[in-house]
Amino acid sequence: MKQIAAMPGITATATVCDNLALYGGGPDRDEFDTREVWDRSEAEFALTEAVSIMVRGVTIEGTQLHDELEPLLWGFANMLHAQVQRLDRIVNRLVPEMRDLERAQDGTEIAALELQKLTDRAHNLDRRRDAFETLRDTAADIYSRHTGETWRPRHGSHTSQTRALTSAAIDARDFLRARRDRRNSAHLPAGTLVAIAGGKGVSDTGIVWATLDNARAKYADMVLVHGGGPGTEKIAASWAEARGVHQIVCRPNWDAHGRAAPFRRNDDLLNLLPKGIIAFPGTGITANLVDKARQLGIPVHRVMPGSG
Repeated sequence: MKQIAAMPGITATATVCDNLALYGGGPDRDEFDTREVWDRSEAEFALTEAVSIMVRGVTIEGTQLHDELEPLLWGFANMLHAQVQRLDRIVNRLVPEMRDLERAQDGTEIAALELQKLTDRAHNLDRRRDAFETLRDTAADIYSRHTGETWRPRHGSHTSQTRALTSAAIDARDFLRARRDRRNSAHLPAGTLVAIAGGKGVSDTGIVWATLDNARAKYADMVLVHGGGPGTEKIAASWAEARGVHQIVCRPNWDAHGRAAPFRRNDDLLNLLPKGIIAFPGTGITANLVDKARQLGIPVHRVMPGSG
């Protein structure tokens, strides 16, 4: 335990006891941590109650703040998602240090104890990460119930190690990295890649769903590839979620490529080598994707409104 300075007239023992009563006790960084990681039922109950209070007391229906319900609920889940990512980064930084300590083992008790402490810290951080992921998934479920939409992070992938998601959404860059490193199976869903593209003006949910159902009837192991945009791609994402089909999302990188981002995104999508492209009416960006796909010999199936 860390030494806590006693106030004048109060013994050090009394000061320590008072602090333990107020804040609880915890080990130093060089001590083993034997505490429970979390109380799952209490944490999930507290999260649900916190969101319920926010919905009832802040975003009251009939007020202007009700219009902010969707971004507030999204941000709540994203806050927990950010915590998962932070803990992932910390554990990843510990891995090389653990490898160095493993190589440096010389049979002495001091070296072995140092490795044990670091391993214990890494395992505890990993379990904390899983706890926050569970809470994030709970918040994502609440978001879905209130908005009717599936929660996704703005960037990167939405996968879960602690439960099987109905439909994991993998960022295309993560997928390409995973393809180069087969050990990273979490970012490499197995199956036949089928891409879909189209403009935001497409609103016929029935024809999009029917077209994708036909594609899945042909490729039972289908993995859907799309750009994560509005209209056609948003409808396709909802289809994948409902059907339990994994998704690979190729979003434009506006910060890196500016106005060329959608066209560079098309290149990234085609680099995945999908089995075929389903093309609904769209802008010149969709036309660019279709032209490039045909040049690469990738089949393109055009769907026009009313064509079925």
